Amino acid sequence: MKRLMTATALTVAAALLPLLAQATPLYHPPGSNLTYGAVSNGQSIMSDITNPAAGAAVLQQNGNQYRFGILSSVGAGYEFGEVDNLYSRIDTESEAFQNLQTVTSVADIDARLVSLNALLVDIEDNGYAKVFFGGHLPVMPLVVAHKALGGSLVLDVNGSIAARATALNDPVNFNSADASMGIDDPTDDLTLTFAGAVPNGFTIDNDSTVLVKAARTIEIALGYSRPLLKTREATLYGGLRGRYYKVDTSRTGIRFSGLVDGTEQVFEDALDSNLDSDSGLGLDVGVLWVSEYYRAGATLTNINEPEFKFSPIDLSGYSDPGGPVYQKLAASNTYTMEKQLQLEAALYTASRNWVISGGLDANAVEDVFGDEYRWATVSAAYATDTWWLPGIRAGLRKNLAGSEINYYTLGATLAVVNVDLAWSSDKVTIDGSSVSRGAMLNLGLEISF
Repeated sequence: MKRLMTATALTVAAALLPLLAQATPLYHPPGSNLTYGAVSNGQSIMSDITNPAAGAAVLQQNGNQYRFGILSSVGAGYEFGEVDNLYSRIDTESEAFQNLQTVTSVADIDARLVSLNALLVDIEDNGYAKVFFGGHLPVMPLVVAHKALGGSLVLDVNGSIAARATALNDPVNFNSADASMGIDDPTDDLTLTFAGAVPNGFTIDNDSTVLVKAARTIEIALGYSRPLLKTREATLYGGLRGRYYKVDTSRTGIRFSGLVDGTEQVFEDALDSNLDSDSGLGLDVGVLWVSEYYRAGATLTNINEPEFKFSPIDLSGYSDPGGPVYQKLAASNTYTMEKQLQLEAALYTASRNWVISGGLDANAVEDVFGDEYRWATVSAAYATDTWWLPGIRAGLRKNLAGSEINYYTLGATLAVVNVDLAWSSDKVTIDGSSVSRGAMLNLGLEISF
């Protein structure tokens, strides 16, 4: 497993270096939003890129204001499915295939196939590995809040790159009764070669597949927000944001029978394959009610649900065009950024130094890999007014859909430097050691004046 993740991480990192950008993917919130959640609390520039209405709210507190990120977020993370010793088990079963001719009876083959099929079911239901890297483009996001504009403009340029490995299961069929009598059953995935009564060779024709996906998303966003309604106690802000997306993907299916040469080279080859590209436009809208001591708002993202189309995956060599694996691979040629309603609330002191925040996605949406995300977050933070005393924040986040993974979050700000960390309370066994199922780390620099 260490070899696999090292090879995956190095390949993804090599592809990332010329990009120098980190997006706001569903699985990895940027900057201090990792701790705060998608909440417009006003303590960080990253909170201005959550709700499209948030940018204009700084006028109420500070008048004209300009914010930008020197390098507002550089981050990395990983996430595993709930299958202990996943890839070492794959290697064990692959080795068993290589040594299948050493069995002393057809009954022994039955026993090994029971173990293999159980593993394949477990992998498809629960097993995956995902890694992701990135960083916002320098000077982004750029926030200009000015009375002459009647509101605020927010410009952001970001991107992300990630890789995900999982498996698709096709049960290995084998009629041991026919095989023991030397009958060639055309429905069998396993064909044996006999020396007398004992098999001394085999071939396998099965479509069980390890599916490796890599994705890179580049995003350019421009938003405008302004006050819509003012009362003595609060102000209602509204905002609109347009996004340009460029989505590049690579998808490679490796049949299980092709893994007998080892996993490391297979994953390196898959991640080195050419990217398939498409682009589209998204539209977000948001409202934010701001008083002296609280905020509450809602954002609807990708209301036009942009769709991205990619070339079909290479299905040459698959034996059963009507089979479950073939059908799943053939059907995965598009990705739709589904609309999502995000709700938020924050309580704070008049100085905004102390903030308690909460966020909730009202519905689940899929990322480019097909994983579902619906985050619920809560956090508490203290923002200092001095450069020598760090601001601190802590929180919890949970995916209410898909993996249903939990994270603890912790962050600190010293002068213009932000550090935020998230780690999962859920555990998985990797190479015999218990580790967190997921972890994320963000670093950033930002300035306001």
